[in-house]
Amino acid sequence: MLSYFPTPYPHEWWWSVLCRYFVRSGYHNHATAIKELSPSHSKSLGRLFPAGDIYEVVFQLPQTLFSIEEIVLQHTLAPYYLRFYPTDKKNQALASLLNGKGVGLTSIELCTPEQKQGLKWCPQCRLEDGSTYGESYWHREHQIPLMPLCPKHGCRLVLHEIPFARLSELFVPLCGLPDAEAQYGCQLWEPPLSTTLYKLLTLPFGTGVLPYNNLERALITDGYSSSAIRGKGTLNAPKVYAACASLYGPAISSQYFAKVSPAVLYRICHWKLTSPERYALLMVLANLTPEELFGPQAPFVDPAPTALLELQKRGIAYRKRELSEAVGVTPSQLDTLARQYGISPFWKQNGTARTENIRVALTPAEKQSILDAAAAHGNGQAAVFARAILLREAERILHDCKSKED
Repeated sequence: MLSYFPTPYPHEWWWSVLCRYFVRSGYHNHATAIKELSPSHSKSLGRLFPAGDIYEVVFQLPQTLFSIEEIVLQHTLAPYYLRFYPTDKKNQALASLLNGKGVGLTSIELCTPEQKQGLKWCPQCRLEDGSTYGESYWHREHQIPLMPLCPKHGCRLVLHEIPFARLSELFVPLCGLPDAEAQYGCQLWEPPLSTTLYKLLTLPFGTGVLPYNNLERALITDGYSSSAIRGKGTLNAPKVYAACASLYGPAISSQYFAKVSPAVLYRICHWKLTSPERYALLMVLANLTPEELFGPQAPFVDPAPTALLELQKRGIAYRKRELSEAVGVTPSQLDTLARQYGISPFWKQNGTARTENIRVALTPAEKQSILDAAAAHGNGQAAVFARAILLREAERILHDCKSKED
């Protein structure tokens, strides 16, 4: 029987409860407390994803004191790491934890984007907890390695560097660490990412994968598809990586997206990837909340026909390959796109027909003026732009002359 075992505080991480027990026990030797908490000498204490240690501790307490299920769902990161598992596997994992068995979860990222491991805490939460409960403690949401800010206060989390493997050998009560001032400077993406990660942790446990994927639809609608035709396009991996690198910077983009291929993006869009970090980062990129991700099926908006119609209005004689690159599809998909949406294939005038040349002498200033106008018009091909202008002006003059004759 464990005497003076503490009751978990709101949002307290289970390992933090064990740290407070160590303080209350009066032991000076960490190994003595660990042996008492885990007679089987479990090496799972302090893991980000829980194992059989919860069952082993609760088994030594009065049966009605704690609910193992409540501890798992309210005081560990299990709901976060199981969020994108298929429903049946998620429930099987929970059942294993409730029976004191490990789940053997793989691919858990332990490092922050700065490639550091450790415990994180919020200076504001620490002050409030001390005022409310008389002691501070480790919050579970702060321990998500990717979490940059406190979701409640918006200040930067303070990192106490320590390898997670060591947490099964010793206790680090938060009250034993020096205080720190709250820092509020942050990047634009950090507040929405912190909120997204917190909601992925705290949404009801049953909330999860659906027969459809609103993240894929949001990314395609935002123009990250390589072939957005009738909603069956695949995401453009280089385009996604470039957008993530621009938004998040090199540390996060290299850690989570440097090896992202079309196959990996396919797995994400079909719920085949279970680790939550890439989902969260892509959700912020697409401005998609967890409630929207797991909500009703979003309408699909295909940006390709809109872009094609806008280019058609310009009246410029695009080459087919040049046009397909501007729309974000392959040349063969361009024909399919035109048929599906009833768009006249205005690019076919650039076929293999015989062409003639007209040499025009220009001063450097005149040439630069044409180059600037072509760039401003949205088409970098100066020759194509000049040809379109000449033909349009020639048609206008011929039309005017015919009108005067009539």
